[in-house]
Amino acid sequence: MTSRDSKLLERLILDMNRMKLPEEASPSGGGGGGAVPVCIKNYVGDENMITRVNPVLTEHRFNPVPVRIIIDKKGKVKHIHFLSAFPDQARVITDALNQWKFKPYRRNGQPIEVETGIMFGRAPGIIAPRPAGAKAGN
Repeated sequence: MTSRDSKLLERLILDMNRMKLPEEASPSGGGGGGAVPVCIKNYVGDENMITRVNPVLTEHRFNPVPVRIIIDKKGKVKHIHFLSAFPDQARVITDALNQWKFKPYRRNGQPIEVETGIMFGRAPGIIAPRPAGAKAGN
């Protein structure tokens, strides 16, 4: 933390010292199923997807758009958090994500909420993979 206001820094440190984390919390997240969703890397894969609507980004921007989502116990996108996006990108991606449906994640037979990330758009210099069977130059 940085600030020119030493009183602010002192208050922030004191507030952080009073924070209480759930027993199952670890450096990478909670155990899920309670007030905190379980964090699953790459949960957005085809094996977990039921319905997917791709956003149509009409602006010719080449920035990556990292997004964190929370998937509820029924497999619907409950919360969307953009780490970096232009307003028009956020709107189009939000419209698409609100139509996505996943297989509910289960732990001990019970559905629980999941937090995961996904990257939209692309960064300059990154070459998108070719579809299976496509030949170079096509």
